[in-house]
Amino acid sequence: MRQLNLSTVKDFADYAGIGRTSIHDLVRGRTTTSGTWTKPSFDTLTKLAVALDKPTHELLYLIDPEAPGANLVFDVQQVPVYIAGHVGAGPQQLWERNDVVYVERQFAENRDLIAFTVVGDSMAGGRHPIHDGDMVIVDQRVGGEVNFPVVARLKDDGHVVKRLRPGGILDSANPDFVDPDTSIIAPDRIAHLVGRVVRVIGNLTTA
Repeated sequence: MRQLNLSTVKDFADYAGIGRTSIHDLVRGRTTTSGTWTKPSFDTLTKLAVALDKPTHELLYLIDPEAPGANLVFDVQQVPVYIAGHVGAGPQQLWERNDVVYVERQFAENRDLIAFTVVGDSMAGGRHPIHDGDMVIVDQRVGGEVNFPVVARLKDDGHVVKRLRPGGILDSANPDFVDPDTSIIAPDRIAHLVGRVVRVIGNLTTA
């Protein structure tokens, strides 16, 4: 709390967006009437990880040393990447979020990373398909590279994930996706190339 310039547990609870009772339970180690220690919910643990800028699994093992995997050694340091919102693989999107995803520190070095959750299947084709529900990690230092997927902001402020083609054209990787407005996007509709997609994190629930 000293590093965050917070003087009380109440201040930290407000900063982390966690109920004050939950924070006090963590600090005091509250137990049930049967003597079982009360563990935090996953939502609380996630908010705590974001507030402390720590991977969620590290906090889990600190709180519960008996949890499966606590005896394993993790040598890979991770860093948070801000999730800006949803990006359209089909109709354009940008529903703002306030969340993070973690990547390896080595992967993030010399990159300016931002993440988006994909909505739609216009990129579900080619050698490296991107499906509805996947998360894309974008390097904002690389404005774009021909024949690679990019995230672009359109002039009406919507965001899309598409494949960059010669001449600054954006197209869809899925040959079955047919939409006159979003299958192919001309350069005059693009306000800004946010960056190139450098990693796709698959959504296991849609497999």
